[in-house]
Amino acid sequence: MILGKVISRVVSSAKLRALAERQLLLVKPEPGFLDGQPVIAIDTVQAGPGDLVLVMQEGTGARQCVNPDNPSAPLPAQMVIVGVVDSVSLVDCRVRE
Repeated sequence: MILGKVISRVVSSAKLRALAERQLLLVKPEPGFLDGQPVIAIDTVQAGPGDLVLVMQEGTGARQCVNPDNPSAPLPAQMVIVGVVDSVSLVDCRVRE
């Protein structure tokens, strides 16, 4: 999973039929994720520019999110936005002696 901020929408003149109803978004990962390099992700939650999102980076999960009725259908993508993040809380998880 990757935490990132949506930078903008990506416009495509041609898409696979499986992606016809989905928008593509450019996401800049937060520090510590993917060296900060922006990625293009398929939106499944109606996110928009400025939203903090959770991106799943896994092919089988992407197919299941984008096409739940036919998860075995080919999908040449692995980045899918699966949630809009409302807040993040950091917890100290160090072992105390």
